[in-house]
Amino acid sequence: MDIGIIGLGRLGAPLARGLSKAGISGLYGYSRSRDKAEQVAAQAPGLVLLDSAAEVLRRCEVVFIWMAPNQVSEVLDANREALSNRPILVNCSPRQNLSEFTDRWVDTYPNVNSATGQGGTLVSWGPGMADGDQATVRVLLQAAGAVYELPAEQLDAYCALTSNGPAFYAHMMQTWADVVAQRHGLDVDLARAMVRQTFVGTVAAQEADHLNAAAIIHEVAHPGGSTEPGLAVLAEEFAPLAGRMLDAMGR
Repeated sequence: MDIGIIGLGRLGAPLARGLSKAGISGLYGYSRSRDKAEQVAAQAPGLVLLDSAAEVLRRCEVVFIWMAPNQVSEVLDANREALSNRPILVNCSPRQNLSEFTDRWVDTYPNVNSATGQGGTLVSWGPGMADGDQATVRVLLQAAGAVYELPAEQLDAYCALTSNGPAFYAHMMQTWADVVAQRHGLDVDLARAMVRQTFVGTVAAQEADHLNAAAIIHEVAHPGGSTEPGLAVLAEEFAPLAGRMLDAMGR
């Protein structure tokens, strides 16, 4: 089975690298920027670049249309003839009217972590997606990480946690490292490395020992220790801050 990716930018490039790393064969891609496409191909062994979106649509059974919202309908409308073999279209810009072009489509919200095999993709199946089509897409996305199947009306809410999430989590980690380093005149790069390692270790501990956040907090925040008062400030201030973030995002 041939797999296509139209759009090799901020989301398409990580997907290509993730699928390549997972050993997915028959992988084809197209980007309007040939230079960018060649950079991605150099990082994704097995990815074959094609010269047009039409070639990808004609050749591939599953096509990831991972482009900006204003580009999806434009590309599909310009290549209606190439859709005659009815590829499954996997769209990363929900709320596009893909039913105008095919009955085999699925809406997704991926994230940039797909390149590592630890991505998280939200999925809402289009009404024409048969069980076999769903299974095909599910296997491909699982090669790049976790898949969360949701009703269409819930995609935007969960998107704050997954698709938007890496930017928030990276910012919070870096800010915490920088504040500590600046207050005490420490090596900033070393502080950032420590935070990243501690974050990775915390997630690994939760996964390995089936611990929730409360259990981790209980292990770290000993009564009378330094963690407890800092945690009290976080508990008081972070929830309102998170609410303001969602308001600003329109979610």
